[in-house]
Amino acid sequence: MKKIFLIIFLAGICLSGAVYFWQTRSSQSLQAVEVSPERLMQRIERGDSFYVYFYSPACEDCIKSEPKLAQAVKNTSVEILRLDLRKHENIQVQLEVPGTPSIFFYREGKLVQGITGAYETVGEYERFFRETGGAK
Repeated sequence: MKKIFLIIFLAGICLSGAVYFWQTRSSQSLQAVEVSPERLMQRIERGDSFYVYFYSPACEDCIKSEPKLAQAVKNTSVEILRLDLRKHENIQVQLEVPGTPSIFFYREGKLVQGITGAYETVGEYERFFRETGGAK
């Protein structure tokens, strides 16, 4: 009987830990619209204003910085598109993206400013959004 209670107790702890981990990860995930290279080029040609986040799932800096970027996006209410450069290497050459992670800001279809590399703090991303004028 004691073994059954112990097993149930340990299973409860494991389940609680899994739920906590899932909630923590989902609250830190970047709320961005995945975009195709064709759709991205349409937005540029149309003269839209937007941010685009170039990343790769295999990029360690992307993985490390994405929770900070997600918090900055949430804090500043910017809208951001994202494009996986591992799947779409041709767009990296076409738009001269130096590497991942990179964030470009386009205003009226023109590249205004971009950053490459992992920032250390949420505040650095927030400053970038404010300085480019995209923060709401």
